[in-house]
Amino acid sequence: MSSECPAIDLSGLSVTYRTRNAERRALDGISLRADNQLVAMLGPNGAGKSTLMGVLCGMIAPDEGTVTSPTTREQLAIVFQTPALDELLTVRENILLAGAMHGMSKAGSLTRLSELARPLHLDDRLSDQVRHLSGGLKRRADLARALIADPGVLLLDEPTTGLDIEARQQFWSFLGSRRRDRPMTILLATHLTEEAQHADRVLLMREGRIIADDTPANLKHTLGDRILRVQTTDPSAVRDWASASGHEFREGTEMVLIADANQEMLASCPDGRATMTLAVPTLADVYSWHAGVCMELEAAS
Repeated sequence: MSSECPAIDLSGLSVTYRTRNAERRALDGISLRADNQLVAMLGPNGAGKSTLMGVLCGMIAPDEGTVTSPTTREQLAIVFQTPALDELLTVRENILLAGAMHGMSKAGSLTRLSELARPLHLDDRLSDQVRHLSGGLKRRADLARALIADPGVLLLDEPTTGLDIEARQQFWSFLGSRRRDRPMTILLATHLTEEAQHADRVLLMREGRIIADDTPANLKHTLGDRILRVQTTDPSAVRDWASASGHEFREGTEMVLIADANQEMLASCPDGRATMTLAVPTLADVYSWHAGVCMELEAAS
């Protein structure tokens, strides 16, 4: 990562939402530097992911902290949860309009559109009104809209919400090939653990803070080769057993996670009615571990 001028450079960002009767800290001292990486922010709703996106694109002013880069709206593009397309315009009209809003000439936009349409499988749908497209096609058209001005930073806010497996794979396949051809920094907000696997780095976020930041492989490696998930109505007995055997664990409601576990532990668990799963750690396990609570994040279905 560049030490001089990374594409994303944030320091000490804090945002508090206030109402008449209460206030909530949405970001709590977030700092982040990234350059030519795909960085996934993984966490449940309310973790601060969308608020951080809002600060980056200038829609939300932080109470504290600085955004060193990107410094202008023209340096970045965003793909929202819902495609930012006019349903009554054609795919071509939507994308050319986006180019015009970025100050591109019509000729320049048409050239860029021809570069994007074929790999996104849009070349035979450019004259269709957006309202006639499937969800996957809308998402690809929206990605073309975001990429028309060749941004250095791309923000993806839950970009594959509602897509089936094939459409999701096509979306990520295109972005992967695009990143190989052109340098680009991508910041992804997601609650899907499978989606975060595409990232170079994963930021685990909880209550406005980054609680862990590393590659997906390194994060999972911190829990050992195998983790034991124990679903139980008596977590205290399982906790005491794990502690006595020298294993680190995390306890939640009717669930205990035991790190660096082995096959022998399945037979020695003191709760004979517990449901136990010995498996390779997932990012959902890692999130639960670092958050200090057993929380369910979604895998792509």
